[in-house]
Amino acid sequence: MKSFLFVNIWLMSHRDRRARLVEFHPKTNLIVGANHTGKSSLIKTLFRTLGASPKGHLRQWDDSTVSLVEVSVSQKRYRVLHQGGYRALFDDQDTLIAASGTHSQWSEDFAQTIGFNLVINDKGLETVPGDPNCFFIPFYIDQDGSWQAGWETFLGIRQYSKPIGAILDYFTGIKPPAYYEVKAQRDQEAKQLEDQRKEHRFLEKAKERFDRALPLTGPKVEPENFDIEIEQLTSEVTHLNQRQEVLRDTTVRQAEIIEGLRLQINLAHKTLNTYEADTAFLRHEPHETLVCPTCGAEHQESFGEILNYAEDARILRDLSTRLQNDLTKSINQYKQTQAELHQLESQYSRIADILSTRRGALVFRQVVDSMGAERAFQAFQDEGSALANEINALLVRIKDLEETLKSFNDRKRSKTILTIFRDAYAAALIKLNLPAIATSSAKLTSRPNISGSAGPRSMLAYYGALWRTCYSQEGAFAVPLVIDSPNQQGQDTFNMPLILEYLSSGLPSQAQIIVGSETETELVFDNKVVLEEPYRLLKESEFPTAQALLDPLVNRMHDAIHAQNQASESQAN
Repeated sequence: MKSFLFVNIWLMSHRDRRARLVEFHPKTNLIVGANHTGKSSLIKTLFRTLGASPKGHLRQWDDSTVSLVEVSVSQKRYRVLHQGGYRALFDDQDTLIAASGTHSQWSEDFAQTIGFNLVINDKGLETVPGDPNCFFIPFYIDQDGSWQAGWETFLGIRQYSKPIGAILDYFTGIKPPAYYEVKAQRDQEAKQLEDQRKEHRFLEKAKERFDRALPLTGPKVEPENFDIEIEQLTSEVTHLNQRQEVLRDTTVRQAEIIEGLRLQINLAHKTLNTYEADTAFLRHEPHETLVCPTCGAEHQESFGEILNYAEDARILRDLSTRLQNDLTKSINQYKQTQAELHQLESQYSRIADILSTRRGALVFRQVVDSMGAERAFQAFQDEGSALANEINALLVRIKDLEETLKSFNDRKRSKTILTIFRDAYAAALIKLNLPAIATSSAKLTSRPNISGSAGPRSMLAYYGALWRTCYSQEGAFAVPLVIDSPNQQGQDTFNMPLILEYLSSGLPSQAQIIVGSETETELVFDNKVVLEEPYRLLKESEFPTAQALLDPLVNRMHDAIHAQNQASESQAN
């Protein structure tokens, strides 16, 4: 079983000039504080940094907050940096491994790094890799979406078609990770088979039409038909000319947009260079009275504080990256338009050549006669045979992969896993002061739907049974168990202590547990983080340390993404 642990998280707001470091114990952690002290902000940011999207809005939260989460994946440390949708992955020596500005690219980097190989169907029933939402959803009870009957923990899960069954099968071991490796290969081969079959059907239809129009007795080309063909070709050329004019106008507008974006990016970079020069002057030229190197004005206070230069530079650097992304998209659109224009020009030239040739009826008839229908039919036959061979080879490979998939469907193992789940479910109901229910037929997806104060406890019993199953011998990953605000639906003074006791000692002993609670407790947790001030999760005293650590990493992230965009632009050109 692979392991995944949270080590710590750094949060830093340039706007508020405040920061916070929170360290996690590899076993039990309690984050305790009254409402609005930042429990949910801390926990949600933990997941957002890693690419998952918890439900709920963070009030009075700086959307440009920088977060750095250090994780351990099977004893190997990594750092994940996030700001405004941009992410970067570093190793424990701060060597940059990957940087991304898109969710799809980050999901690929995340899955490859931790070895998460679940494949699942999207809304279009296409097989796609699972993202961080899929990785964390069985292990996180969020106060905004998880205590009810539906799986509403992460908004990003909605992009998939009925994903929960496949996710739970993966983590409990009903279908182990090796199953999904083979399934991905099978699905890829099946898609290729469908494409080949479509091509073969199109070829057969074309052959039938050609057979009816031009049988083997010889091509039937009559001079009186040329006038009609010439008229049709002339009309097609006229249409192509009109389309070419539209595309040429589009390319002119797109080129103007590209030039404007390049100008804005250059201006941003020049301004950033000026900022670097000014800050270097301030760092290396101490004065009792600071003199502006540009205008010569004297300042009694910090030059950086007066101009708020650091914040402006950060915003400008982020703007530069976003402009670069817009530039890359514009260049790709320009390239597509150019390709379409080139294709139309090729069609125009081809049709014009045919038209010119057909005006000389004798020459055109000689060409057709010289080819003969036999050559055309032979070409159809050769292409059909090649496609048939490819289809047969794909069928053999798919059959072998299907047999391998069947070998993973071990009924005995599945029965053992379900027994673990059902027994753990029954035991959890007792520990949480709930009436016994028939768990002997419960499925992994049998999420409870009970109203009143018993609802949250029954939900916790269900999750607890899932976690026991995921942490069994057949489980794929040991993922941290995170529970936000278990005091739901007005738990009384008898049941709330039972819940906290269950969270501190009733869950798998080898699991990392993080609980966010408004209620203080005397129960033993290995690590306790106390939040006291409303809307003051971050601290001014920790900002200098955080800035020294995080700013260089943020700059490296943006530089890497900028370099990627430039490379894409160069390739597009």
